[in-house]
Amino acid sequence: MVLSLSGAGWGGPDKAAADDQVTEQLAAQLARLKKVKFHQVAEWPADKGRAFKEAPALAKLVQEGKLPPVAERLPENPLVIVPPEQAGPYGGTWVRFGISPGDVSQFRHRIAYEALIRWDPLGRKLLPNLASKWEVADGGRTYTFWLRKGVRWSDGQPFTVDDILFWYKCVLLNQELTPGISPTFQNGGQVVKVEKVDPYTVRFTFAEPNGLFLLHMADEPGYDMVSFPAHYLKQFHPDFVDKAKLEEMARVEGRDFWYQHFQTKGTWRCPETPTLWAWSLINPPPARPALFERNPYYWKVDPEGNQLPYLDKVTFDIYDPETINLKAINGEVGMQGRHLSFQNIQLFLSNRDKGGYRVLRWLDGGVGNLILCPNLNHKDQSLARIFGDKRFRIALSQAINREEMNQALYFDLCRPRQMAPPYFSKFYDQAAEQAYLKYDPALANKLLDEMGLDKKDSGGFRLKPDGSSLSFQLEVSNNIEGTQALQMVTEYWRQVGLKCDLKVMARQLYQERIKALQHDIGVWKGAGAINPVVDPRFFIPYSNSSLQAIGYAKWFRSNGEKGPEPPAEIKEAINLYRRIQATPDEEEQVGLMKKILDLNRENLWVIGTIGDVPELYLVQNSFRNVPEVAVSDWVVHTPGNTAPECYAKVE
Repeated sequence: MVLSLSGAGWGGPDKAAADDQVTEQLAAQLARLKKVKFHQVAEWPADKGRAFKEAPALAKLVQEGKLPPVAERLPENPLVIVPPEQAGPYGGTWVRFGISPGDVSQFRHRIAYEALIRWDPLGRKLLPNLASKWEVADGGRTYTFWLRKGVRWSDGQPFTVDDILFWYKCVLLNQELTPGISPTFQNGGQVVKVEKVDPYTVRFTFAEPNGLFLLHMADEPGYDMVSFPAHYLKQFHPDFVDKAKLEEMARVEGRDFWYQHFQTKGTWRCPETPTLWAWSLINPPPARPALFERNPYYWKVDPEGNQLPYLDKVTFDIYDPETINLKAINGEVGMQGRHLSFQNIQLFLSNRDKGGYRVLRWLDGGVGNLILCPNLNHKDQSLARIFGDKRFRIALSQAINREEMNQALYFDLCRPRQMAPPYFSKFYDQAAEQAYLKYDPALANKLLDEMGLDKKDSGGFRLKPDGSSLSFQLEVSNNIEGTQALQMVTEYWRQVGLKCDLKVMARQLYQERIKALQHDIGVWKGAGAINPVVDPRFFIPYSNSSLQAIGYAKWFRSNGEKGPEPPAEIKEAINLYRRIQATPDEEEQVGLMKKILDLNRENLWVIGTIGDVPELYLVQNSFRNVPEVAVSDWVVHTPGNTAPECYAKVE
């Protein structure tokens, strides 16, 4: 399946006709999505009994008395994963590559996606996972989850509410382990209360409505709380062991404090720490390759009662990005999208037969955009005033020839667009997506002149109102792909008299400049737009990732106690988001977010370039149950949202 748009009709003189054409294109795309086969989830029917089956290697261990029978290892109500293509077969290794030992952590974040609940492949629906059901009550103040009875950690010990209480009392509320508690777990000046209703029912109660808590339970906070096996980690915690003894244990391991030792033992990199994952870590990085093997106590089955996962192993080896792309072209990767360059799409396609793989174009939930973020809180007050004038931001946008960029660099496969939710998102807003996209250097010049930037130096570059030179940099980290596109942007801006240079720097230096509010126009890749209420970094000043207004983000996070006070229109967007945070009603959340998008459309706080860039995934022809298309985004933990536990390999 090819999900692409030609870009025709964008920025043309007849906007109404262009809008109609875009609407038709998007409707066709949605129709295609409905034909894609995805995995489904179900509950194991009680009337089917306990006639479960397992991988041959595990059956042999049972016969030898080294492992309990599979029916004793599975919960009373295992989660059923219905594969999109076929059942099994068992066996095989999933080969993946990373660029550093730390990059292997993507296994925890993206593959071992085992939270209480999780997202479906299109990021539109929440599915049961470790929790078989849940209930929201008291206007979003109370959330109750029912855990699967009989789920076991990878060492065979039971997983119950006591493990969640250990996380709550001994990790979240321990100031040495958690110096600052995330807003996810507190509001109204109070930390959430966690209650054990019974061994398999847990209740979270907030002082005020927490409308986004359910969404966060399908995100990192949701699998953090189920990552602390109490039976194992108690031996490293001062609530259960004398602190002096723990400090001595830490020193033996080369640590200064008990909590450092606890964190070492509790990390995904520690093979001894039990998990709830489909594959358990055997050889941690820097071993090459890092190795994960099937968890004999994994708690999911297919409709025939075959215990998952199908694949025996997952390996990660470390190479530089260029080598990873060459190995992918050579057919050496099992299934992967991370670190594959879109600029290599022609090479990937032309080498499919030789490499024995297929090229999938998944949907980028972050819309693939290079987002340009003028620093509204710049240390240089003269630049802050200029960047703060929406006429300047609109002029920057109208001066970019996105159609030319799309044809020159993106093979005409993508679309000019602003930073806005993608068409397959329930938050999609066509007006916000298309605001100020037309290439119109005459309008850009007019807006800049109106601002008092009409005087120029001998080189034809604009001067500030006080007569001093106006120059700024487009700044980007060296881990962000798209340097050629950014070079084109700076040239377009120079054509309207704006002296701008591209500055590519090491990621650490880039982040230091961002943190110090020294950057001019920062660049990052679009993120989280599929569900912008989860992480609205580019729609309101939300966090340190809101490159356009980190100072205002401090004001937001501190409830006005720190950071500069934002102007009225940004305050309005913040207040709308606070209303989203206070309601669990999805329809109301969508309506309020649309108002925030209206404000973004009007003010253009960040500037989009080319979006809907397909996320390329190379998949060996021998791999089964990988959907032809899915949403690819960190918010939905791709590929975890496509149930890798049901991936299979035909030798």
